[in-house]
Amino acid sequence: MTEYSTMVSIIVPVYKVAAYLPKMIDSVLAQTYTDFEFWLIDDGSPDDCGEICDQAAAKDGRVKVIHKENGGAASARNAAMKVAKGKYFHFIDSDDWIEPHMLELLVTAAEKTNSCLAITGICMEYYEQGKNRSYDISPEAVTYSTADEVYANADKYFSGRLLFQPVSKLYLADIIRDKHITFPKTMWDDAHFNLEYLKYVTSITFVPGAPYHYFRSRPGSETAIIFSDVDYLLQKRKEIFDLILELYAYWGVTDSDRLARVHVYYMSRLLEGIVEIARNPNLVYRAKREKIKNALHLSQTLESIKIAKPDSITMKIAFLPIKMRNVTLCFMMGKIIGFLKNNMSGIFLRMFSKVVHQGKERKA
Repeated sequence: MTEYSTMVSIIVPVYKVAAYLPKMIDSVLAQTYTDFEFWLIDDGSPDDCGEICDQAAAKDGRVKVIHKENGGAASARNAAMKVAKGKYFHFIDSDDWIEPHMLELLVTAAEKTNSCLAITGICMEYYEQGKNRSYDISPEAVTYSTADEVYANADKYFSGRLLFQPVSKLYLADIIRDKHITFPKTMWDDAHFNLEYLKYVTSITFVPGAPYHYFRSRPGSETAIIFSDVDYLLQKRKEIFDLILELYAYWGVTDSDRLARVHVYYMSRLLEGIVEIARNPNLVYRAKREKIKNALHLSQTLESIKIAKPDSITMKIAFLPIKMRNVTLCFMMGKIIGFLKNNMSGIFLRMFSKVVHQGKERKA
């Protein structure tokens, strides 16, 4: 068992975010809960980030800085986890910020419920069409205090952003240490990390609210990222789904209803992939149709079409062209959603906020 020198190790990979880093640092140092160490990992950033980190460390003894060659966020987090001494790990992205009571909420909930994982909500912040919009993804207050309860309810959270991102969580560090869990060097490394961690979780508590502010877009940023390699995108999404199935196999879950809900996750990610194909400017029409056709005939798609049981009318309608395996309807649906996403993002966010964010718009 690790000897703790502090309750929480806050770990932040830092790279090319000099304009946003001071706000993040200030938000951590302003926390009402103060028993923490604060690791800033300068991942070879070419701007002033390293100097900003050092200045913060000079002002507050809780701040510790690692300067390393650039290796990506995963390697930066891994470097800090090797030396962090907290009972809990908490990860923040360097261009986000947290409200003053966030750490206190998480620590209090984790300690009170003796949970392996404490999760609170996220405020998704956008700058679209010249306006700021924020959407709260706030979980209901609930604690799953046994392994069976965790297994029975995990699928409820796969389609949202509460389980797969490393932020807005408090992890029991000894699980990570004892099981040698690290962030792999791959796309969506956070999902890999969390799915590995979940294997050993026997209790989870959800804390209502959205005190973590996650920036999705800002003034001057692209409205929406277009993935150039859609085949790779679909491959990586299938890879994440395979990890979910491996998790359920590790848990020994064979209940058909639970597995049916898990397949909704695959269908949702496939729908996102079709949107990426339809709106990709680097593909001609015939190539787009061919890629959609191939996606609809993947063995996993055929299996999920049979098994998935969406529980909302919106998702049932959205999945219908996929279930029909109709390339034309899928393409049209992808074009419509992609057009709204690219050109009418305000309308898109209002229309799809509950589906995309599972949350409500935060009023200014």
